[in-house]
Amino acid sequence: MELCLKTKKNLPEEIYSDMEKQFPPEELKTFTELNNLLHGNFYKFAMFYNADEPVGYVFFLQNDYIWIDYIAVFEKFHSKGYGSRILNLIFIKYSNLKGCFFEVEPEDSDNIQTVKRMNFYKKLGCKKLDFEYYFPNEIKELRLELLYKPFNEKIPDKNEIKKQINFVFENLHTFVKTKDSTLNLIESRN
Repeated sequence: MELCLKTKKNLPEEIYSDMEKQFPPEELKTFTELNNLLHGNFYKFAMFYNADEPVGYVFFLQNDYIWIDYIAVFEKFHSKGYGSRILNLIFIKYSNLKGCFFEVEPEDSDNIQTVKRMNFYKKLGCKKLDFEYYFPNEIKELRLELLYKPFNEKIPDKNEIKKQINFVFENLHTFVKTKDSTLNLIESRN
């Protein structure tokens, strides 16, 4: 079984329907916002197929780094190793870049899913950055962990991380009303 990646410029409605099932509403951009981002220069949407059958998808921002916005495996393929295979395919395809950032909920021993998720990323070689990060949303910023998977570079320093976060807020979180106040909060904490 070989997995293949195909990038697309338009978001199929059935993918957005799946996103509504798999992501919390406070983390989900609207269908229109995602399509607008896809028609810009840096935001990408990739579908992953096993033979001709779609198994999952990823939305990400690309410059010198990859910044994963969403990754999902279709429900019937859950717990079959596709998530790690998809990310490893991204890591190989974009290995000429510096590395890949992930925004992840902090581990909470009362929530086994957060522990499993963090272990998943650690197994892929991701490192937890010593950086206080907040995700902007319409109501109030969310405290998240910032993880990083180096490709050909060492772990970026705080100035490089801040530069990347500014790029992300300018090109990814463009529709979020609290983006400026969240960016100021990040700046003040680091």
